Amino acid sequence: MNSLRHIILLLLTLATLTARAQAGMADQPFKGHYFCRETGLHMVIDLYEPTLEAPGFSFLGKMHGYMQGGIYGTWMITRFKIKDNKATLRFSNDIGSDSQDIEFCQLTDSTYSYRAVNGNAIRRAEGRKLVKVTGEMEFVRVD
Repeated sequence: MNSLRHIILLLLTLATLTARAQAGMADQPFKGHYFCRETGLHMVIDLYEPTLEAPGFSFLGKMHGYMQGGIYGTWMITRFKIKDNKATLRFSNDIGSDSQDIEFCQLTDSTYSYRAVNGNAIRRAEGRKLVKVTGEMEFVRVD
């Protein structure tokens, strides 16, 4: 009987923690780790506070986000604007030679759309060539 009480208490605690985590995600939809299965692209953002360091670029200090994996180099957020369920982001590459504006829209609790604005400058290595990635992608929240 005592172990049954412990199990019930554990389940109630887990339910409470899960509800709090989901409420936090709903309150801050533009904070987390997002992944595009199609391209292997990872986007890590926190548009509420500059809390992130891009791997290998800690000398730049805390920032609002970056993209890497599936693309050539690391792209970092240089400015952004949030309006309702859409964030407009400006990314610059790690050497500062290219920048890209994107619209990142929340579709559901864990699904987001990525759309390049005015063409796409982000590239990936394919053999010995750099080719542009698609201008529209679907991301899922992985944390």
